[in-house]
Amino acid sequence: MSGKDSSLDGDKMATGNMKAMWALLLSVTVVTALAPRAGAGQFKKPVYYDLGHDAGLNGMVTADFNHDGNLDLAVAEETISQVGILLGKGNGAFRSVQGFSVPSPIALAVADFNGNHTSDLAVIESCGTGSGILGIYLNNGNGTFKNSANYELGAESISLAVSDFNGDGHSDIAVTNRTGYGSDGSVMVFLGNGDGTFRTPTVYKLPGGPFGIAVGDLNGDHHPDLVVTQFDGESVAVFMNTGHGKFKLTNTYPVNFGEPRGPALAGLRHNGILDLVVSAADGIDVYPGNGDGTFGTSTSYSTDGIGQAPTDSVVADFKRDGKPDIAVELFQGQPAMLYGNGDGTFQAAIPIKEKGCCGDSLVAADFDADGAPDLAVVDWSPPGNGEDIVVFLNTR
Repeated sequence: MSGKDSSLDGDKMATGNMKAMWALLLSVTVVTALAPRAGAGQFKKPVYYDLGHDAGLNGMVTADFNHDGNLDLAVAEETISQVGILLGKGNGAFRSVQGFSVPSPIALAVADFNGNHTSDLAVIESCGTGSGILGIYLNNGNGTFKNSANYELGAESISLAVSDFNGDGHSDIAVTNRTGYGSDGSVMVFLGNGDGTFRTPTVYKLPGGPFGIAVGDLNGDHHPDLVVTQFDGESVAVFMNTGHGKFKLTNTYPVNFGEPRGPALAGLRHNGILDLVVSAADGIDVYPGNGDGTFGTSTSYSTDGIGQAPTDSVVADFKRDGKPDIAVELFQGQPAMLYGNGDGTFQAAIPIKEKGCCGDSLVAADFDADGAPDLAVVDWSPPGNGEDIVVFLNTR
């Protein structure tokens, strides 16, 4: 979802730049204890891939872009206006970055947009003008890309998500937009034509500064729904799919830690129901799903003992014990792990040790094909002068 200076030098968030300032860190009561000093020791020594000084690393995704059976990485490099592709070797290692030109990219999503069974990219381009562009980049089949279409977005476009919203077999795109700090915004839904082009978007107004977005079937009707964080409104909104690719705002929920950013939907309790994980100013809020499009009361897990301002999270069974865990990236501090208890609750956050710190995107995938989920994170402050993608291979 979304370059790099690890210092905090402002009092409000510049949403066109995804390395934004987290302004007010709210004080809340949480149920978890402070994190222990020990770190998550299940990963091998991290490997650093230097993408250069002031590359402006933001959103990151993974897919097999060149059809060799190995997972690759794509990362938005806002400052130098390119998307970087790191081709995987299949053993958990990656080749040097190969970039292609994209104006000020800040967020990425991956899907097959033209039905040729290759992984294409949708990119939010900030352009530095106070408005955004949705760029569609089709895969040439070998991990290189060409721009096929561009669509105007709102004043400050932040993040995007992909699914087949209307059930026609074509990938569609939903994008969040803000109109400025403390102002209203919208969610824009672009229905795909199946050839890499998209129809005129449907715009759903949403107050509170729409920020992050996640997709999942919240009520079991086989139609993907939307969850959107409202950064300024300190809440999270639910848009239910009516079944034809149209959406209705049905609920909003307060976020205990305030200033929510990245949402994630995953089954945390082995009951077939999606639960909600929200990265916020001082920790993680976890909302149990009710299976009907609503959520129960959240439980909050502080990261204060190791760092602040979680920006993004992923859910996977990192310990391979049948219990989903949460890995989280921090705006201030090293990435962290919250190990699951198997019932939708989690242990206190502990750091994943690395030499650098601070970022806003991470992905979990099996990069070395050993059956265990690995982790890749964006690192704005590694040793030296560059910006890195850091890969942690799982030892479990």
